[in-house]
Amino acid sequence: MKRSNFKGTISFGVGFLILIIGWPILGMIIEAYGFIVLFSGFWPTLAVFIQKVPVLGWVFQQPFVRSLLDRYRGKRVPV
Repeated sequence: MKRSNFKGTISFGVGFLILIIGWPILGMIIEAYGFIVLFSGFWPTLAVFIQKVPVLGWVFQQPFVRSLLDRYRGKRVPV
């Protein structure tokens, strides 16, 4: 449990508790937010990996998808 992941860990845990209490929609929304925060540093690495997979790579290298990834990533990673 790193200090930088504290917000995501707390969100995921609170979402799980809310889900157990009996509010599944709210719990899943909070868990999803925690998941995104926890793994936000991994998404650019995953995008580069997917670009190298044969069929998915072709889809992810299309100009429209690539521009979305570049905007999210903030910079273009050489392929």
